[in-house]
Amino acid sequence: MEESSVYQTTKAGLEKLKEELKYREETLRYEIANTLNEMRNQGDLSENDGYSMAIDKQMANEQRILELKEKIKNAKVVNDKNKREVGIGDIVTIQKDGQVLKYEIATEEEVNPLKGKISYLSPIGKALMTKKIGEEVQISTPGGIVKYKIKSIE
Repeated sequence: MEESSVYQTTKAGLEKLKEELKYREETLRYEIANTLNEMRNQGDLSENDGYSMAIDKQMANEQRILELKEKIKNAKVVNDKNKREVGIGDIVTIQKDGQVLKYEIATEEEVNPLKGKISYLSPIGKALMTKKIGEEVQISTPGGIVKYKIKSIE
C-alpha cells in the first residue's frame, strides 16, 4: 500500500465510517430501490423528475459506498501515546494573551467545529500538527497572522 493511500483516522472515526457504510449498504440502498420501483410503476420515465432524482441519489450512494470501502481498507488507526507533540486525536490547548482555545485534532470524517473538532488538514490543524508544548504557532486568519502558544496536549 502506498503511503499516499493510507487514511489516517482515530478508532472512533473508523467506527463512524463502518456505521455509515452499513447504513448505506443495508438501509439507504433498499430505500432508493423502493423509490425507483415506485417511479417505474408510474409509467413514462422520460418526464419523471422523481425517477431522475432517485437515479442520481442511487449513483451518489454507490459512489460514497466505494469511497467508504476504500477508506476503511486503507485505514491506519492513529494511537498516539506520545503527548509530546500534536497528532490526530489529541486535544490541544493554545493561548494568546488572555485568550485560551481548545481544539481536538480530527480527521475529515470527524470534524465538528461546534464541538471543537477541527481537521488536521485545516489551517489551524496544519499549524498545530507535530508541534510541542511551549512552542509558538502562527495561524493565518482573515485578519492576518496570529501567534498562539501551545499550553497542553491531552
